[in-house]
Amino acid sequence: MDDSGWTNQLAEQIDVIVADVFHMMLMLDCGVAAQSPTVEMDISARILLTETIDAQCVIEFPSQTAQKLTGAFMGSEAVWEDAVVDDVLGELCNMIAGGWKSQMVGEASASRLSLPAISRGQNRHRLDAGAFELRRLYALDDSVFQINLAIL
Repeated sequence: MDDSGWTNQLAEQIDVIVADVFHMMLMLDCGVAAQSPTVEMDISARILLTETIDAQCVIEFPSQTAQKLTGAFMGSEAVWEDAVVDDVLGELCNMIAGGWKSQMVGEASASRLSLPAISRGQNRHRLDAGAFELRRLYALDDSVFQINLAIL
């Protein structure tokens, strides 16, 4: 399979993983966004995959989306403290990275996931350049977030 076929296959797998996680955890429908975001991504959650493969999953959120997801996760709309938002975003990243890992074949599927790391503002995590990268933007009603995957 050439790189574009592999990229399309991974994009389809990630789309299913994201839809399943959002439906199962948050009872929300989430799909691929049709256009680039008009808001700044200012919070990121990152999980590293190590040992049998070196890879990373970085999910970027605007603050408004992070608050909305936290409210859905907690079952109450409020203004949430950063620590609560961080826990929710870390758990979402963990579930999506875990879903990605479960789709890997061979030795790569035995890789270890790090604990999620959250960062904000100018110092937020960025995807390291890798041999393979996938960036996917998702929409949740009027909110967006971006999933970035790299095999290093």
